[in-house]
This record gives sequence, C-alpha cells and structure tokens, in this order.
Amino acid sequence: MPAARLPGALSRGRSSSTAVPASSGGRLRVAVDVDEVLGRFLHSLNKFCLEEYGMQYDVSDYHVYDFAKIWRCAQDESNHKVHEFFKSHHFAAGIETIPGAYDSLLRLRAACDLMVVTSRQHCIQEPTLEWLEEHFPEVFTEVHFGNHFALEGQSRKKSEICKAIGAEVLIDDNPAYAQECAAAGIHVLLYDWQHAYPWCKTADGPCHDRITRVRDWCEVEQVLGVLAAQRVA
Repeated sequence: MPAARLPGALSRGRSSSTAVPASSGGRLRVAVDVDEVLGRFLHSLNKFCLEEYGMQYDVSDYHVYDFAKIWRCAQDESNHKVHEFFKSHHFAAGIETIPGAYDSLLRLRAACDLMVVTSRQHCIQEPTLEWLEEHFPEVFTEVHFGNHFALEGQSRKKSEICKAIGAEVLIDDNPAYAQECAAAGIHVLLYDWQHAYPWCKTADGPCHDRITRVRDWCEVEQVLGVLAAQRVA
C-alpha cells in the first residue's frame, strides 16, 4: 500500500530551534511510531474496555504489548475488541497526545525528514491521518501503515518499511520492533515514557548497540542530535 501523504498547512506556530543541527551532508531520515510515542492509545483503549466489557486495566498492567496475553483471550477475540474500539467515541474523540512531542518534532524538522511508520491497520488510515494533521500539522511528510493484527489485508514488517523509505532511525516503544529494526541496521530510540511502560522492560533487553532507551521527547532530541553530528563527522 503506498504511503499516505498529509496536507500542507501548518496551523500552529513554530518553536525556537535548540535541537539537532542541520547536516550539510544530508538530512537525517527518522521514522516515528504513533501509539504510545505520539499518542496515548492504551490509555483510551483501557477506558473503552472498562465501559464496554467491564475489563479494568491500567497501563502498568501491560508487561507485554500483546492484548490477547494481557486480557487472557484468543487472538481473534482480542482483535475484535480492538476493532470495536475503533468504532467507539473513545477512539473517535481523539487519542491524547504525549506531552512534549509536538514541540520537539517542530524543532527536529530543521535537520530531519520525519515520517510515520505505524503498525496501525489500513481500516483506520483516514482517522489516523486526520488525528496527525490535527495534532502534528506539517510535521510528517509520509505515513506508512504496517497493518498488524488486522482482520483483513497484508501486513508489513516495520524493518521492511523503514528500509524501503530510507529511514536511518526509528522511534518506537515496542521492544520486538526495536530488536527487529536494530538487527536490520536501523538505529532505534526505544521510547519508555517516564520509564512507565512495563512492556519496554524485558528480562533479556532488548540489548543491541543500535538501541537507545529514551524517557521523553527531550531525550529524543538529545540522541538525534548526536546521531546527526555523527553523520557530519
């Protein structure tokens, strides 16, 4: 499926730039995940599950980002519940953004080409694009959907998407995706917001010299600044 492109007009002011220096040798190409990196998907999903199914969960309950395992149900049932969430007001009303993401991304645009690479399904492409345009106007040039855990259609690995679009860095909260992309030669910033994502902390890592853990968007800027400087050197 071709990349979805966002419209142009920037509706919010640009913050003063204090982040990554522009590289004369070319811009750093950075892929950014959506859920738990840009927006609080799990926070809204938990509200829906409580209201619709009487299932009470908190973010701290998710030792792995695999809903079937946490909810102790079959994968088909888990997929069905998530797709019902997509139809709910909890999803339609908009996922809350991660604090600091927008301002940091505005600063990073000076030296980085920013693209979205998400595991989200094709069936929610349009609301995803609308949400990105509302909360992150004129930040991303392309949006790519992996279509993971979908009820229909083909899926694509994040490493394959990143390689195809020339992304040198991926910002993601999922350790499995981090390990997969690092093994493919891509630098990964493993996003563990305020060190509060249990699924980021596994007994065996992930450990790789291309994976750097970050706890907020200020640390994202710092690490990308180092990577951009390394490209120039």
